[in-house]
Amino acid sequence: MLRKAYQNVAKNGDKLADVEPLIDWEAFRPIVAGLYTNDGPQGGRPNVDPVVMVKMLVLQTWCGLSDPELERQVDDRLSFQRFLGFPEKAQDYSTAWRFRMIAPPYLVSFFLFGS
Repeated sequence: MLRKAYQNVAKNGDKLADVEPLIDWEAFRPIVAGLYTNDGPQGGRPNVDPVVMVKMLVLQTWCGLSDPELERQVDDRLSFQRFLGFPEKAQDYSTAWRFRMIAPPYLVSFFLFGS
């Protein structure tokens, strides 16, 4: 249903859809996957896909969104949902905050300044 609704958005132009194929998102997976430390015997709750978390950081940086606003916008905007691969549910703002705190600082500067 969301994919069908997104077709109306795409007809009017979706800049995120235009940008998405220009970046090798999978290249971030090995960088980010090593940040999670819940793979021991005690485990922990399942991790969010590392590429989705990088893309959330990108949305937050490019659009100047606070953590709570990022959660709201992902819930609300079809273009954001499509960019993230139509996740079952948006990650809550504390997940975005925790990820930003453990992410290497160069990730943010890369998306802000291109280097």
